[in-house]
Amino acid sequence: MKKFLLSVIAVFSLVLVVGCGKKSPIIGTWKGETNDGLKTTFVFEKGDKVSYENQYGIKSEGTYKVDGKKVTIKLKSWDQEKVYEFEVKDDKLDLTATDKYSPSYKGMEKK
Repeated sequence: MKKFLLSVIAVFSLVLVVGCGKKSPIIGTWKGETNDGLKTTFVFEKGDKVSYENQYGIKSEGTYKVDGKKVTIKLKSWDQEKVYEFEVKDDKLDLTATDKYSPSYKGMEKK
């Protein structure tokens, strides 16, 4: 009986540890500007959903995937997905474009 109870406790502990997982540091609402001054807001939700809005009221939704210090974002309004290197420090998010055609977002504040 003791072995059975220990086994049950071990299984529940494992499920608890695996289920909690590590929360992505980019989850939340971030407001800031592109490197050329376009005011933007990104909302990264738990899971893989992201939404975007800029100062002209242009909105889009899509998905994102975090891999290490890179985030791949695919919005419905973009022709293709874009890969950014990201850094979160003191509730500020930097998204640095990995290609020369995409804008970068520096110092976006968490709201």
